[in-house]
Amino acid sequence: MLLVHGSGFDPQANKGGFPIPVPPGTPNGVFVVYSAFPEWWKPSENAPESHRKHPHDRGIAWMMPAGTLESIPSAFRRSIARQTQTMNPDGTFTARLVVDPPAQTPGDRWGVYVYAGAGSVNPAEETFVPIPFSSDPGPNTPPAATPDFTIDAATIAQLANAAGGNISTKNGAARDGDRVTFSRAADTGDGIIRYRGVAVATAKYNVVEVAVADPWLEPRENGMWAVTAEVSTGADVGPDSMVRRELGTISGTTGTFPLLSSSVTVR
Repeated sequence: MLLVHGSGFDPQANKGGFPIPVPPGTPNGVFVVYSAFPEWWKPSENAPESHRKHPHDRGIAWMMPAGTLESIPSAFRRSIARQTQTMNPDGTFTARLVVDPPAQTPGDRWGVYVYAGAGSVNPAEETFVPIPFSSDPGPNTPPAATPDFTIDAATIAQLANAAGGNISTKNGAARDGDRVTFSRAADTGDGIIRYRGVAVATAKYNVVEVAVADPWLEPRENGMWAVTAEVSTGADVGPDSMVRRELGTISGTTGTFPLLSSSVTVR
């Protein structure tokens, strides 16, 4: 966890930018990100957005002044609320960042980046503080993801990309091309084979956000295995509201099997 203390920012600035999700004329606040960008990264220097590409579910805080989150249409507000933290009326803030960078970053200059949010451009509020990053595991590093349960997600990936979104993974899940893998979880002795991880498929602005988490193989009396997982209860709630559902059955606990309109591989 990084605590980033900011001061000298203007809560009423940054009212330009994209027309959604923040309504025009509303202060957009600033993004605070821990990542690695290239040397040419500043919006005020016309650096492309791809030079600041970063997952919205890790290592980022959207510092918003009072009233900005409430002004965002409800279709976007729920998912954006996970990223938002408070900018005080005097322009100070303390951003809390979980250090969990993606495997691929736009550049190699590690540190904390601050810049105007939601497409606004304000050179006075662009800051970079170098902080080195090491991928070597530390005492609190969670176990690395292992490809023990793999879902072929080619169709989902194509739809997400076409809609300007992505598939993100965490907590034991990983992306491997058009496949999503989940890690084997500890055996509890009840006959259920458990896997861990969360995968979230989104469209742009999270208008669509569907999550799948923690698949299990549950034995059935006929020798088959039911594949169950925590799944979003709606098309736009992501991991905020999930319920365990049966996705189908397979005939074994190792190998590749058809499931739904795709396949799963269990090792």
